[in-house]
Amino acid sequence: MSGELIGEFRGKTIGMRIVEILENGMKAESTDHSTGRLLGIDAEDTGTNWQVWRFPDNIHGEGIGVITSKNGEIATYTVSGTGRGTVGSSEAIFHAIMNFRSSTPQWSRLNGSPVMVEYKVDSEDNIHWKLWEWKEKT
Repeated sequence: MSGELIGEFRGKTIGMRIVEILENGMKAESTDHSTGRLLGIDAEDTGTNWQVWRFPDNIHGEGIGVITSKNGEIATYTVSGTGRGTVGSSEAIFHAIMNFRSSTPQWSRLNGSPVMVEYKVDSEDNIHWKLWEWKEKT
């Protein structure tokens, strides 16, 4: 990745449902809960995402979420990306761009800057995701 690692979270998918059956795939929705660090601050995340699965293994997804800290920092985000998954399993990997909104001084520097995300789900619905702040090459 081109940029500075600014966050890492681990957690679990806590809910999933099929939203729509499409001609060559399906649309699903999932909600995750995870804990980790964002810009050096311990944080908790809850996010809801929808994914369009195009068989056999191509996925497009978008989502929304909120990250909070014990000290009251709050950031909301939208995310959009693509990935690959395994049909019949929750295993998947996504690469996406996240856009933050926060009035918290510690996290407001992310406002208006694309944040790159690598998001992995294993076969037991455990999630692990990392965030990189975009850095322009000079």
